[in-house]
Amino acid sequence: MNAEKDPEGTPVSASAVRVYYVDGAAGNDANDGLTLTTAWKTIQKSFNTAVAGSQVMIKGGTYYEQLTVKVSGTAGNPVTFTNYNGEQVIIDGSKNSGTTILTITDKSNLVFSNLTVQNITKNNAIGVLVSANKTGGVSNLTFHNVAFKNIKWTSSASTTPNSNQNAQPFIAFGYGTAQANAITNLVIDSCEFTGNVTGFSESLSLDGNIDGFTITNNKVHDNSNIGIAAIGHYGVSSNSTLDQSRNGLIRGNVCFNNKAGYATSGGIYVDGGKDIKIDRNITYQNGYGIEIGNEENGTASNITVTNNLIYLNEVTGIAIGGYDSGTTGQVTNCMIRNNSFFKNNTNNDGSGEFYMTKASNCTIGNNVFYTNSQNTLFSLENISPQTGNVIDYNDWYTQTGNASDININWRNKSYSSFSAYKTGTAQDAHSFFKDPLFNSIATSPDLHVKTGSPCLKTGNPSWITDASELDLDGKPRVVNGAVDMGAYQQQ
Repeated sequence: MNAEKDPEGTPVSASAVRVYYVDGAAGNDANDGLTLTTAWKTIQKSFNTAVAGSQVMIKGGTYYEQLTVKVSGTAGNPVTFTNYNGEQVIIDGSKNSGTTILTITDKSNLVFSNLTVQNITKNNAIGVLVSANKTGGVSNLTFHNVAFKNIKWTSSASTTPNSNQNAQPFIAFGYGTAQANAITNLVIDSCEFTGNVTGFSESLSLDGNIDGFTITNNKVHDNSNIGIAAIGHYGVSSNSTLDQSRNGLIRGNVCFNNKAGYATSGGIYVDGGKDIKIDRNITYQNGYGIEIGNEENGTASNITVTNNLIYLNEVTGIAIGGYDSGTTGQVTNCMIRNNSFFKNNTNNDGSGEFYMTKASNCTIGNNVFYTNSQNTLFSLENISPQTGNVIDYNDWYTQTGNASDININWRNKSYSSFSAYKTGTAQDAHSFFKDPLFNSIATSPDLHVKTGSPCLKTGNPSWITDASELDLDGKPRVVNGAVDMGAYQQQ
């Protein structure tokens, strides 16, 4: 069997990890890149040359490059691009003639870590673009500890865009027309997205034929519109049965101050995706804390929203459903449970802690809802279809503590007492209106509950089918067959 060779014809040992070096200050692309003293000068040289199983160490500095990855690793032998010796590596797009800083098309088994991608201001600016062509494919891409900053369609965040004025710090498009052409195993972990001006786009967006992704432990904040989005039904893939981001996990992210003056933004948004778990995130001071919607024809389905802390968002804690009567778009078969909601709807428009439109067969249970001074618990719009929805095993409370001084907007009817609502709708049969006894309700609330809280052991454990599920603190979710309401489990 012949030994593997790199692009320059040098044999590569199966057991050795080849290390390449890039030094923007002292390197030369005519070098072999194999030592610090013979380092390459540009990151692009490494994107042209590195072999499967190798590691590219990039010296600290600012690299003004417009990059395209032209290599792939192999299964179990990725190519890793990272910083050298903890030094700061900045890939800066401010001098680029094009609109995209880093492009990855039909490449697989790559890791990017400890980098910053920043500074491009032009319409349709993109920080990182990942795409699988119609007959191509992408698998096993990891982005770890990558910062995405100042990716902007305009320099002024207060400027109102039109629908064609956008920017995208990270976007993945799955154009693939078959399952074999999907983007699979895409990992975005421990990254930061901040200071981006995205128009009507998102800071982190997955769209089209994408099957299998994890978005974990990221910090997404102070951007001009939606933070994290998993999208479908926009015709990115011409195969409508595959044109959805699916089989994903969105966990452990902190999303705050993602706001737009011209649209209702969300910290986390699923628009037409399916089979996605949104778990153990903290989302506050956005437009919506979390939104599960479907703007186009079709459905968003099987979305599970669990163990999240959702507070002080402008419109509502969570919005559920399609809203356009001109499309078939709706949300189906979703579970919203074991979350803690606190004083959402800070713009005081009467939406309440959650807001439901076209949604069917959805369950909202085991949650704690503590309203702001409007005393509005939630709103159910008069728009169909809305069938098979269950609201139960929740703790509701208002600042006044008066169950007869509340407001619930139920289609064409309004309820002003909790008991009248339960009788009139046959919902929340096992729920109650009691003070959850949070540890603190200050500006930065501590929504753990105190001993003696009515939320302890009063949730419905039958809804938790994964015995290994953890609460927001990482503790077992079910203890001795019992589950608490809210995002935290008290041992």
